[in-house]
Amino acid sequence: MFKFHLNKKIFWFVALLIIIANSILTIYIYKQKQELVQTRAFAKGETLKNYFISMRYVYHQQFLKSGLDINDSTIGFLPAHASTLISDKFEKLSKDNVTIRNVTDRPRNPKNMADAFELKAIDFFKKNPNTKVHIQKIKQNSKEILHYTAPLIIEKYCIQCHGKKEEVLPSIQERYDAAYDYNIGDIRGVTSIKIPVDELEKAAIGSFYKTTFFTWFTTLLLLTIVYFAIKKLTVQDVEQKIVLQEEVRKKTADLEEQKNELQIANENQRHLFSILRTVADCNQILITAKNIDELISDTAVSMHSNTTFASVKILVVENGELIVKASIGLDEDFNVLPLELDVFENNKFVMIKNFDENLPSECKEKMEKYGISEIYLTPLRKKHHAKKALGVMNICTTEQKGLSKEEQDMINELAGDVGFAINSFHQKEAINQLSFYDPLTYLPNQRLFEQHLSQALADSDKSLKYGAILFLDFDNFKDINDLMGNDTGDFVLKESAQRLISKAQTASLAARHSGDKFSILLENLSPKEEEAAVIAENFAKEIQETLKEPFVIEKKSLNLTCSIGIVLFLDHKVNPDKLSNQAEYAMRSAKNEGKNTIRFYNESLQHITKSRLQMLLELKKAFIQKEFVLYYQKQFDKDEKVLGVEALIRWIHPLKGMISPAEFIPLAEEYGVIKDIGRFVLESVTDQLVLWRNDEIKKMWRISVNVSHIQFKEEGFVERLKALIDSKNIDPAKIRVEITEGVFIENEEEVTQKIEALKSFGISLSIDDFGTGYSNLKYLKNLQIDELKIDQSFIFGLNKNNSEKTIVKTIILMGKEFNLEVIAEGVETKEQFELLKELGCDFFQGYLFAKPCPIEDLESNSCK
Repeated sequence: MFKFHLNKKIFWFVALLIIIANSILTIYIYKQKQELVQTRAFAKGETLKNYFISMRYVYHQQFLKSGLDINDSTIGFLPAHASTLISDKFEKLSKDNVTIRNVTDRPRNPKNMADAFELKAIDFFKKNPNTKVHIQKIKQNSKEILHYTAPLIIEKYCIQCHGKKEEVLPSIQERYDAAYDYNIGDIRGVTSIKIPVDELEKAAIGSFYKTTFFTWFTTLLLLTIVYFAIKKLTVQDVEQKIVLQEEVRKKTADLEEQKNELQIANENQRHLFSILRTVADCNQILITAKNIDELISDTAVSMHSNTTFASVKILVVENGELIVKASIGLDEDFNVLPLELDVFENNKFVMIKNFDENLPSECKEKMEKYGISEIYLTPLRKKHHAKKALGVMNICTTEQKGLSKEEQDMINELAGDVGFAINSFHQKEAINQLSFYDPLTYLPNQRLFEQHLSQALADSDKSLKYGAILFLDFDNFKDINDLMGNDTGDFVLKESAQRLISKAQTASLAARHSGDKFSILLENLSPKEEEAAVIAENFAKEIQETLKEPFVIEKKSLNLTCSIGIVLFLDHKVNPDKLSNQAEYAMRSAKNEGKNTIRFYNESLQHITKSRLQMLLELKKAFIQKEFVLYYQKQFDKDEKVLGVEALIRWIHPLKGMISPAEFIPLAEEYGVIKDIGRFVLESVTDQLVLWRNDEIKKMWRISVNVSHIQFKEEGFVERLKALIDSKNIDPAKIRVEITEGVFIENEEEVTQKIEALKSFGISLSIDDFGTGYSNLKYLKNLQIDELKIDQSFIFGLNKNNSEKTIVKTIILMGKEFNLEVIAEGVETKEQFELLKELGCDFFQGYLFAKPCPIEDLESNSCK
């Protein structure tokens, strides 16, 4: 009974909610009546407008095609006149008092004159030309009316009646004086449709009453039916539940037992699936791994990612010894344990439980420390029945039950796959070694060399940098084989290979061509052919020196020399075989010219290397013969007052005359001669400052000295310069050291320390050729630089090129920002001088003021 009364209460509560909802719906529908009225009015207006406009358009087209002239008898065919008659007739026939008219503010027919509401509509459409329809409720003759209006827009065919008066139809011109000068797109008037509201509301309220009656009747009927149905079903439900409660109690116990069994099964299944997924991931690694190290490392990491495996250790045989290649988790032990060695040697798996009586001591300690329940060790074999193992896989687990039989089978399967993959890598390495490497020296063979050469040719074509092939052949090597046997010859070849490997680290590849011949590939030497040739020749000389060292065999020394041929390349279209043949031909030329020499395949390059060698010899001789002299070029301020001079080295050759520094300075820097030149310059400059002490004018001058980056970085440079100045009792402020931006590229910290040491001593510093090199703002900000020297390459095009002007202006502004002096070198014209002053430059040097000259001519007219 309690259940029955409860259901009754629920029923009445639900019934009340339904009645309230239905009441709200009824009120909502009533309010929607007004919107429905307007919607119907809009739909009716759209229909009437479309019909009326369509009729008028067709009527107009027929009228135009007929070619009728307008007179009193044909006026009825004029569309505007006819539409007015139709509107009048429609108003008489309309039972709901709906009217439709085309009206305008400039009528030809007075009946078509818009009333006040229609004039407002015309004005609205003129202000809102994109609006197509306007509907609003108005009150006219004490009646509420929905006023629907749509614009009448002048179209192309309308121009024949409403365009410029002189261009319309003659009969129209004669009959009408108004409504002309319209253009296409202008608003002519509106289609005005007036719909009384009372008729629409009658229809809407009638529909509302019908809907409301049907809704309430249906709701009350359904509630009555539901009431009696619930009353009957509730009694039946009580009776059935008593029976079911007993059955539920019986089955609950059975379901609980099945649930526990399923949870255990699901947990085991989930565990096995995670192991299977790990094995699948490892198999993917076996496919994608590029080498054995990657294979073993990634496999160990993947296995350890599964929480079942507390640690994974993989051991592999290398050079006949079992070594640990990967150890992840727990102690990460990289020592080979006796148990692992036993598994490897016996080629059988071992499983150790934490309660085993014969547990090894090292295993017992580890298992107790980390709570390990089981250790499983299995050999890695190339095949399932292989008699010899390739390694061992050692797995520890902390799972309480250890590893199940299914899990052990999965591990064994994975170990077999890893062993197979390791064996495959061994086979690939063996095949690769036989195919691409020389079996005696283990250097790449000619086949591999040619592959690398083909790639080098393609890379050279992209980088636009020269490469080179060096073809090396020992001189008189046959005598070693003939006199001392082939074993001795093989020893020399193997030792030579090791020397080439150690020396040719900067080379792309060193290979054995055949016999006692070797090929060396050099790449990315230089974009300039001459520089590339120099680099290649210097490298060849280093190789010769390396191979000249005695070969010691059974306490006997063998001294050998070699001839080297060189060919440069810069074109991927060149055949690699052809290049190798050219290098070999150059080598044979070297042998024909006396052996132990280096020759280029290109004769012009050979001539360049000879010329450089000859200049180097003459450069060293120049010091002995005292062929170097200093020239001085004056430096001025913007008032053309002399502030000092720059010391410039000159080489006066007894036969060739004056040699430009651009020719011998790079060579001097390459071979270290620049250090001697630098010391000569500093010695000469300090001597000159001593001589100027008694000169009233020159004693105020400062001398700028160019110091090479090689000399500047030389150990002890600062100390020697300070000692030189102190020994001659010179004011350090009279010397300005000019360095290039290149000194900052390497070991910036050491350079900074040297600059600070020079500054603290009193020597000022200038950055020469600023803007052409390193150009890092960091050293301008942090270092104690005194001057920036604008490179003459920017001055040359100053008054011709806006970009050069911008660069110069930027350097000057930058100098002023950092409180630095800025001097422009290479000023040759008055125009350059004036423009530099306009840009803010304060100091100048160049042929416009004075050219470099010997010290004795410094005040003569020849220096101006």
